[in-house]
Amino acid sequence: MSAPRGDVRPVVRKALLQLLEPLTAFVIDAGLSAGDLNLLLREASVRSLARRQLENSPRINISGIAATTGIPRAEISRILKQNNEGRRADRRQQSTNRILAAWHGEPKFIDRNGQPAILKIYGRGTTFESLVKSFGGGIPPRAVLDELLRARVVKVLPDQRIQARGYLSGSSGLSLQAIKAFGDRASDLFSTMLYNMRTPETPRFLATVALPAGKKELLPLIRKKISNRSAEFVSEMQETSAVALRKRGSNTVGVTVFYHESTRASHSRRSPTSRTNFRRRPIR
Repeated sequence: MSAPRGDVRPVVRKALLQLLEPLTAFVIDAGLSAGDLNLLLREASVRSLARRQLENSPRINISGIAATTGIPRAEISRILKQNNEGRRADRRQQSTNRILAAWHGEPKFIDRNGQPAILKIYGRGTTFESLVKSFGGGIPPRAVLDELLRARVVKVLPDQRIQARGYLSGSSGLSLQAIKAFGDRASDLFSTMLYNMRTPETPRFLATVALPAGKKELLPLIRKKISNRSAEFVSEMQETSAVALRKRGSNTVGVTVFYHESTRASHSRRSPTSRTNFRRRPIR
């Protein structure tokens, strides 16, 4: 069945996929799961609609939020009662992180020094296979091992044994400052774009220039030139803001400049990454 004429939902879905792909990559890199993202999306939906309602009414209509979002009223009430510090901390972890947590904390899988025990991959008793079966939610042990190796949080030792090298899968290279800046800047950009879509008659300034970069060797020069000009502009804005701050006011204005590159996907075949085969050994 084709979409009704004038239905924007197919275009919205495509736009959301473009947005969610890099966002999901951030979620995974930070050590969270798709379940975390789903819970946060539900919470954001409830709080966003509640703020809209309060703009025109003195009270929140929970039934109205439920009708719009499809989220049960009990869950909506629970979300609205939670403050920023009281949000649930027991959200589902990535399966890999749940396994690593058990490896670091379950008495069966730690050594005499309280450290994660070095485990055989397969076999009876305390093995990596039994660890994954207990805490992996049905995911095959080899799939979990491949992911932990990719994240560089385990090391394969001789004789088919593995050693834990880290407590969490993901979050490597992500500082607290970088994560906070990501949330602040992305929120500013999305809010501005949404405002312009809703009120095209009074848009806020937002402009993009996309030009062919030519040879790849020219990219460093282009980056440097744009960075220098942008730094000069931001410096002028800071001076203007310093003058404006002398006058008391509650409003805040800001300008963010960012540089981006888009590269075409290469269709050349890549050499497959070698994969070590681990075999189950007969029990003697």
